[in-house]
Amino acid sequence: MTDNIVAAAAGQKPPSVLDASNRPAIGATFAATVGLVFGPSTFLLFVFGVFVEPLSKTFGWSKPSILFAATIVSLMIMVVSPLQGYLIDRFGARPIVLSSCLAFALGLGGMYSLSSNISSFYIMYGLLPLLAIGLWPVSYLRVVSTWFEKRLGLAIGIANGGIGLGAAMLPPILTYIILNGSVQWAYVSLGVIVLLVVLPINALLLYESPETRPARGVASASNEDFKSLIKTQTFIVLTLAFFFLGFVNTGLVTNQISLLIDGGATPQQAAFVQAVFGLAVLIGRFLTGVLLDYVSAKRLMSVVCIGGAAACLLYAMGPAGAIVYLCAILIGMVYGAEFDVLSYIIKRSFGLASFGRVYGTIFAVFQLGAALGATLLPLSRTQFQSYGPGLAVYAAVLVLSGILFFVLKDRAGSEKAVA
Repeated sequence: MTDNIVAAAAGQKPPSVLDASNRPAIGATFAATVGLVFGPSTFLLFVFGVFVEPLSKTFGWSKPSILFAATIVSLMIMVVSPLQGYLIDRFGARPIVLSSCLAFALGLGGMYSLSSNISSFYIMYGLLPLLAIGLWPVSYLRVVSTWFEKRLGLAIGIANGGIGLGAAMLPPILTYIILNGSVQWAYVSLGVIVLLVVLPINALLLYESPETRPARGVASASNEDFKSLIKTQTFIVLTLAFFFLGFVNTGLVTNQISLLIDGGATPQQAAFVQAVFGLAVLIGRFLTGVLLDYVSAKRLMSVVCIGGAAACLLYAMGPAGAIVYLCAILIGMVYGAEFDVLSYIIKRSFGLASFGRVYGTIFAVFQLGAALGATLLPLSRTQFQSYGPGLAVYAAVLVLSGILFFVLKDRAGSEKAVA
């Protein structure tokens, strides 16, 4: 850590996060990865589909009514993300993360009291994103981004890969707990993991690089920088692209198991496909991180969006046979790339001073899209007795997002703000 301070004072870049001698950076990256494996992005979004069938059977709720909770989560994230961004820019990520670990664990434990009254389910899914305010990805990605320059993409990919790892390994585990216990115990188990695994690891290892920790007395200047940044063409186009990505994001991940079962798969088979999807997210996060250090982020994201659109069209024609694994992989690559790309572009184009607020604002818009698009597939199934029309719309939206990434301009220092 002292070497980092000396290097910064001498005008040199700090060591790469992958440099074995830079132990604090390695520790922070490991803590961030673990935090994202067992964080709200995984629990409340990526494995939400695992709970749909068990909740319906346990309490007699309809699937569309259960899936409305995903919309609630998206709406809450819209509120939480800008606030989270402000807090970590102002006070640093560490204190916000540690306090949120305890609150989120207690909230998950409270899911044990679920009853047949679906209102309590909605209330809890509205409360959990707030209790986990410091555990959404931006906190961890800001910490990791403070430690290095040379391997920025790779380090982001390693940390962000935690969500893919969680999405890959948790569905079979949760399915086992539900089949041999109850859906309530599955939620409690997640809370125990946060309390006994995530909190201690973050407490021991999650630190920002000393030379980049927020300093007192700079909030006003930082606010002015943020206000100018959000008027730039780069910010506007990037935000619009992520709005369209959000429109597809939650709807696909929360309905994938249901559309597979609707196509004839058993719950166990559907959970396995979901695990393949999670593995694709994991590989996509890491592979994207590697590629970002060598290829254009915006071009890479354009290609990935087109692949996701093709998967939606294949699903629309009927999810059957080995093709479902190809679809899961292509969709997983979209999820694997999107926030690696966002973090990389923000660091390179806007810097660290307003990293939390820029990321939080775009993430909030992303969740606005998610809230609008989350119920499209259930409505398509209800109105047309098929997920096909909704999937076709998702494909078109992904193509549009890919076009926006393709035309995204690199932000030059002399770029003028858009009025």
